[in-house]
Amino acid sequence: MEITFRFDETDRAAVTINVPSGGGFTVNFNPVARLLPPSGSHVHPQAPGGFTINVNPIGLPVPPANGGLNVNGTDVHPENPKLSDPSMKMANPRVFFDMTVGGKPAGRIVMELFADTTPRTAENFRALCTGEKGIGKFGKPLHYKGTIFHKVFPNYTLCGGNIIGGREEPGGECIYGSRFFDDENFIKTHSGPGILTMWNCRENTNGSEFMICLRRIEEFDGGCVVFGQVVEGMDVIQNIEKEAGRPDHSGVPKKLVVIADCGQIS
Repeated sequence: MEITFRFDETDRAAVTINVPSGGGFTVNFNPVARLLPPSGSHVHPQAPGGFTINVNPIGLPVPPANGGLNVNGTDVHPENPKLSDPSMKMANPRVFFDMTVGGKPAGRIVMELFADTTPRTAENFRALCTGEKGIGKFGKPLHYKGTIFHKVFPNYTLCGGNIIGGREEPGGECIYGSRFFDDENFIKTHSGPGILTMWNCRENTNGSEFMICLRRIEEFDGGCVVFGQVVEGMDVIQNIEKEAGRPDHSGVPKKLVVIADCGQIS
């Protein structure tokens, strides 16, 4: 869908467009012209000539219940109903880890990140996979590449992401300018193998450390933020559990488990 607003650049009136979840539009500007409303709709700015457009891309404040756009108090209904169709929402991002165990290639793990329910937590993990944020405040790369799974608990979890520490010194840092950020929500549960969740030692201490669940773990619900799931490579995870896990459940890996490479697929 395309909405074209034409305005006189001297005007300072404001118009807010609230975009329904999953919707979108293109705005074209012609600085010297009169306002031409979208076909079949009527848009009346408070002042003649033109306006400023403020866009709320995630639908805040809440758009009209009928799913239309709201322009300066006037409902504008998109001609294409698919814009409000949940099936048209942007797909969640997918990222990967290429793993080694004991210095040997162990395969690829592909994870879907729940940007639809935990956008802030998912974005933190995605950017740590790509390394696009550069160096953090502790002088270490904000990047999972080359870091280790510092704990392997058979039939429980794999733990990684301590980008500012070592094997025995837990550490983490988020991409948001401070070491930690707050718990986003607890919408998703630790429902079974492959669930990707944040590791934190107390409330609102989310950095870069994460866990991959190897089974249903009810005790994490309401305390750790679930933000993704493994969609490919559960066999790789099972091999890591087998090759690096200790029967005494100390968590210390028998073999070095390294994220040799990582990035974003889609």
